[in-house]
Amino acid sequence: MANKTKDPLNLFLSDARARAQAHDIDMLVFGNEAADLDSVVSAIGLAWVLGTGQKPCVTLPLIPIKRDDFRLKTESRWVLSQTGVDAENLFFLDDIQPLDRLMSRVREFALVDHNRLTNGFSKYKEKVVRIMDHHEDLKLYPNALRRIEPVGSCATLVGEDLIHGSGGEIPRSLAALLLGAILIDTVNLDPEAGRATPRDHEMARHLQPIAGLETDNFYQGIRAAKSDISEMGTRDLLRRDCKTFQFNKVSCTVASVPLALEQWMIRDKGLANGIESYAGEIQADILMTMNTQRTPEFSRGIAVFCKSPVLYTTIFAILTLNLDLEIIPPPQGFNCGDVHFYRQGNLNLSRKKLEPILDRYFSNLEQPY
Repeated sequence: MANKTKDPLNLFLSDARARAQAHDIDMLVFGNEAADLDSVVSAIGLAWVLGTGQKPCVTLPLIPIKRDDFRLKTESRWVLSQTGVDAENLFFLDDIQPLDRLMSRVREFALVDHNRLTNGFSKYKEKVVRIMDHHEDLKLYPNALRRIEPVGSCATLVGEDLIHGSGGEIPRSLAALLLGAILIDTVNLDPEAGRATPRDHEMARHLQPIAGLETDNFYQGIRAAKSDISEMGTRDLLRRDCKTFQFNKVSCTVASVPLALEQWMIRDKGLANGIESYAGEIQADILMTMNTQRTPEFSRGIAVFCKSPVLYTTIFAILTLNLDLEIIPPPQGFNCGDVHFYRQGNLNLSRKKLEPILDRYFSNLEQPY
């Protein structure tokens, strides 16, 4: 990759971060709170498009987590290192505190890889003017310019805007970032995974020669980095890739964990207590983990904790209907407490697909619990 100090994307990010400390910002661009690779890359990419296009504005890509928590985003850190992008140039949630201090100088928001504000951002809904996403459209912020389309990766949409909206060359590092997000989101464009669309394939073909990377090796490296949880305890595994949704009056946090539940239960005999404790820490009414394992064969599991038995009864019906659940017997000496552990028979239903199902379900309940 190019020298970091001369790379145009690094210069762009460094300038944006420095400007954010004291100057007004036309457009704050950020992804979802899980800050996964697609969200991080899409925020950087769209900020570049808007900041360097034919009608450039002052943009700032924000990674909406604390800087120290970025150590948990192993796949993003690996891709940045491989593409020559300096993580020190990224702007994180705690780089300016309190948040209101930054918001007073931000004119508008562009949302990528999600289309609903969460946490401290929800009170700034009038600032949302642009949405670029590949999840189900929740029909919020009706006045925003929106591109919400069913592609495998939000980075594909950003890449399309980059090709059609930018007058200059695409930096090699940015092409590599976008390619990496597309590959990991579509399981290396594997048709059997059912995630890649023709547009994802076309974008990957366009970006690959610019990035100068062999796609299979690049994908395997990202996947290995994403799966590297060897030094993470239960609390870190719960918060490394979690999203919080507000369903009616119910706060539901769903953590994605690349570890089979059966293995996790053996690895940490206090797992149930750890899940309950973390739910209390983040004040979640429901805390679920959606677990995946890819070898020797692909499998899914789900752990469910609810703060009340009535709420568990409420959600269990919809989970059973959609996920085809089978109870996982606990290993010897394991105390399940109030956490329920299941194998997931329906392997096609991911967190991305479960969210709108739960949203519709709780929206139709007069009294959620």
